[in-house]
Amino acid sequence: MNFYTGLKKMNVWILKTNISSQSEFEKVKNTFDRNLDIYECTIDLDDIDKVVRIISNDLTIDEAESKIQNLGFFCKELDD
Repeated sequence: MNFYTGLKKMNVWILKTNISSQSEFEKVKNTFDRNLDIYECTIDLDDIDKVVRIISNDLTIDEAESKIQNLGFFCKELDD
């Protein structure tokens, strides 16, 4: 999914994960916070799919999935 803020195109990635706690998510968030291209990274721990939502200028879906998987979590793009 894409949208525009001002003149910048933003990617919105919606990812199904197995992250089960806020402390686990903080590990993921800290990884993405180091990337200046990430506008926002959030999780819905109440959702059955433990959905992580990432808004970014340049991060690809493959890069997002890889970063989360490298931390030891399951991660897959959620289908529309």
